[in-house]
Amino acid sequence: MGLALVLGLCAAGSLAAATEVRLLETFPAGEDIVVAPNANLYLRVAYTLDTPQHVWVRPYFQGKPAQAGSGGSPVYSGSGELLGWFFLMQDGAEVDEIRVSAGDGSHARTQPVASWPWHVVARAGVAAAGSEPAWVATLRAQREAAERA
Repeated sequence: MGLALVLGLCAAGSLAAATEVRLLETFPAGEDIVVAPNANLYLRVAYTLDTPQHVWVRPYFQGKPAQAGSGGSPVYSGSGELLGWFFLMQDGAEVDEIRVSAGDGSHARTQPVASWPWHVVARAGVAAAGSEPAWVATLRAQREAAERA
């Protein structure tokens, strides 16, 4: 899945000279997975940001936003890890790409910074993926604390 893929975006203005993200792992793990509708999918993402900004991790299918729900983004700064998550809302919904964007949320000052392949299909009746890894709970707690701040 290109877990070591790093893509930095150099742009004048809104984004810092070094906005970098790297996909560390996913849950459920795998490059081609099937999940039940409304099951949460998680991405563990390392980041390095020169300026404070939001970082969005969103699912796409065939170049368009997928039929999915996904989380917003608190403001991140410096270096660390963040939790991206989404769920496919209906049976047959599909994802073939994850896109990461960073900025202030405005059209002019939010730019794409990375794209990773990840094929996910929602199918009714599929068993749950099992217990979430510890990094999901840790990053979820950090995110919730940042959103309350």
